[in-house]
Amino acid sequence: MKKKFLALMMVAAMAVVSVVGCGKDASDNKTKDTNKDTQDVSVSEPPDEENQDTEEVRHKIGVILYGKDDSMGAADYAYLNYAAEALNVDIQWALNDYDAESQLASAENLVSAGCEGLLFLPISDNSVSLISDYCQQNEIYFQMMNRDISDENIKAATQANPYYVGTSFEANEAATNQLTELMAAEGRLKYGVGKVAPGSSLSVRNTAFEESVAQAGGTILADYTAPSDGSTQAYVTYIENFVNSYPEMDGLLLSSTTGGGGETIMNTLQSLVDPGKIKIAAFDTFEGMEGGFEDGWLTALAGGIAIQCVPDFIMLYNAVDGTPLSDSFTVLYQNFIFITNLEDCATFAKYIDNPDHMIYNADIIRSLAKRYNPDVTLDDVVKLMNDYSLAWVVENAE
Repeated sequence: MKKKFLALMMVAAMAVVSVVGCGKDASDNKTKDTNKDTQDVSVSEPPDEENQDTEEVRHKIGVILYGKDDSMGAADYAYLNYAAEALNVDIQWALNDYDAESQLASAENLVSAGCEGLLFLPISDNSVSLISDYCQQNEIYFQMMNRDISDENIKAATQANPYYVGTSFEANEAATNQLTELMAAEGRLKYGVGKVAPGSSLSVRNTAFEESVAQAGGTILADYTAPSDGSTQAYVTYIENFVNSYPEMDGLLLSSTTGGGGETIMNTLQSLVDPGKIKIAAFDTFEGMEGGFEDGWLTALAGGIAIQCVPDFIMLYNAVDGTPLSDSFTVLYQNFIFITNLEDCATFAKYIDNPDHMIYNADIIRSLAKRYNPDVTLDDVVKLMNDYSLAWVVENAE
């Protein structure tokens, strides 16, 4: 594994990252909530003798995440705790924020607790704006994960913030096209569409589905907008209305299934129609997907992007440590992994959708931090993200 990775890093050093605007683009590749879960995860592993000098500095980094009870949140939680241990970081968590004001309150609490940097998955563009302003006023580095910024004014202001390290997100338009094509290949052309709320960069998937359906010669019979408050009961009503109002509907194209949405939608379908009458092609993975493929409820899922939280954490760590990998903000891209059958699903569940399996081990994580590897560059991070695939993960599994 180590030999393979050293070879990979030598090749990566030759890569070139193109510039978008004033930042780097790796396109080649609340009010306080009483249910909030905030905790400090400490590291007790003794430092290696070889790295005794480098581990004397122990940074504190805060992470704001919508939760850790669905498959993506659980993976983020496990990956980041492991990365923090590898880098000797005192990580503090703020969980269960579902609006911009709550995320800002968590940012304030984390900084008050001594966090030198913030990593967060924005609920909306408004939360980006609020946290960006707060971090600039308090000279705190911050990095986003899994999100672009859809509002151009907020994007421009954020990118001008000297404490904005960057973000990463996925090639959403290409993924919507592939999901729709896979559904159309089965002869399914009459759709219900699950959208995400405006104000999130994921809303690009809404328009992309409209375009891909038209290109495939399909029809969108009805749509819904996913609840943004963490509730799942709304999905039951949406699917019941779809089935009762549009008996000809044969497919669901879903922009998001996180937070229990996927499980609820599939379970509701099972109670209303025969297996295979209406099938699902969706973003994200969720519990019970194995049975969904086996019993004919699922056509395809696009997922596996939780791992990008690790490169995001590494980018933030380097900035907090005083050795940023770029002199400006960065925009990094993560590949989707598509699951189209039970065999793919089983492999995905074993190696990717498994919080007990670390895709990137401690050696890989440290190799991307200048404190441990002075020769690392942004190109190395880009190369690692570009190489990410189901086959790569299986080949490099320990």
